[in-house]
Amino acid sequence: MSKENESHLVPGRECGECTACCVVLLIDDVNFKKPADQVCSNLIEKGGCKIYTKRPSVCQDWHCAWRFMAQLDDNWRPDRSGILLRSDEDGIIFQPIRDPKKVLTSARAIELIGGGVAQGIPMSMSIPTRKGFRSYGLPINHPLEEAVESRNLLAIQTKMIELIELSASQNTDRIPLIESQ
Repeated sequence: MSKENESHLVPGRECGECTACCVVLLIDDVNFKKPADQVCSNLIEKGGCKIYTKRPSVCQDWHCAWRFMAQLDDNWRPDRSGILLRSDEDGIIFQPIRDPKKVLTSARAIELIGGGVAQGIPMSMSIPTRKGFRSYGLPINHPLEEAVESRNLLAIQTKMIELIELSASQNTDRIPLIESQ
């Protein structure tokens, strides 16, 4: 892992038994390939990586947002929260790894989403459509503004369910079939 990436991690915060990124993410790198929503061939049954010390740089350099957002407690670890939080130049992406309607409308998720929307932090969600097809990415700041301004949990949850259902109904491209390495 590069020292620059390592310096942004929350001290003492480790992946532990969480292997969400080893299953959910598509890795189509020159040096390593893994299909989305498939267990990495290097994943050990009880967690951990068979090639950890020699894993490709794409794996060494990537961390979910929980690893570097100090304000998130241990319950936000993806295997506990059911949400893989990703951060990129476009803001925070909420990618459910369990039932989207359940995990993205929990009070915990709504608090984080609502806080981000209220502060103008770009927020989006990546919702599964059909098995074997890409998730649908949807920016959620604008659609949630009114509900967040109302500070009404039920209104925000209702709008989130509407956005999840809209996203899940979209036609998306098939996930590329690549051979695992």
